[in-house]
Amino acid sequence: CLLNLKSVVENPLEIHYISVEVLDINDHSPSFPEKDKRLEISESALPGARFQLQAAVDRDGGVNSVEQYKLSPSNNFRLEVKDRGKDGKIPILQLQTPLDRETSSSYKLLLTAIDGGKPPKSGTMEILISVLDVNDNMPVFTKDVYSAVINENSPIGTVVIQVNATDLDEGLNGEISYSFVNENSNVPQLFDLDPSTGEITVKGQIDYEVDDSYEIDIQASDRGPVPFRTDKSVTVKIIDVNDNAPVIDITSLSNTISEDSRP
Repeated sequence: CLLNLKSVVENPLEIHYISVEVLDINDHSPSFPEKDKRLEISESALPGARFQLQAAVDRDGGVNSVEQYKLSPSNNFRLEVKDRGKDGKIPILQLQTPLDRETSSSYKLLLTAIDGGKPPKSGTMEILISVLDVNDNMPVFTKDVYSAVINENSPIGTVVIQVNATDLDEGLNGEISYSFVNENSNVPQLFDLDPSTGEITVKGQIDYEVDDSYEIDIQASDRGPVPFRTDKSVTVKIIDVNDNAPVIDITSLSNTISEDSRP
């Protein structure tokens, strides 16, 4: 930095021009516009994806300005620095490996800006990364086998069994709804299925003499943009109850027998 001064001397009158060069010392540390930077990155982002960050500012000039950036160790991200000449160095965060929200839903990194002074000064910014979910997991039923036993003539509303499925995704991608797979069978006339809870209840007349067991096919579906679905079969056995009276069939025959008939 140069300061240009003009000096006037009398007797005799003289005018002198003076230039004063002010030498910079490293008396300022680099600083970022924000103390922390929040990023949202989809777990479907491909390795190589780049996210430009705000550069640090150092009021010092020359070699005392920002010279380099460092990123805290990370298996998923690396730091790239782009030199824009008079505009300084720009830090860019680059994705190295695929993200999986179900494994880790967030990351915390520390970006450090270091100037070229001796000794150097530094400033930091925390990078907070939230991993956005995509629908990449199927619903999974919590049991391999579902079976139940009920009496025939069970009252309407009797709970038969409750199925349950889980999905590791979040939001709508992880919400489960249940439905019958084969709507053309007589199952929907005899049983009701709660789409939210997976609870199966009696809806119609259950008669052992008509059918002593049912195979109910259930489908669990998430609510993602392109839903994933999983099927499961539920076996329901019907217990016979004594609801039918005995029926005796009597056949009458008439014939004439002589009183002196031999035995």
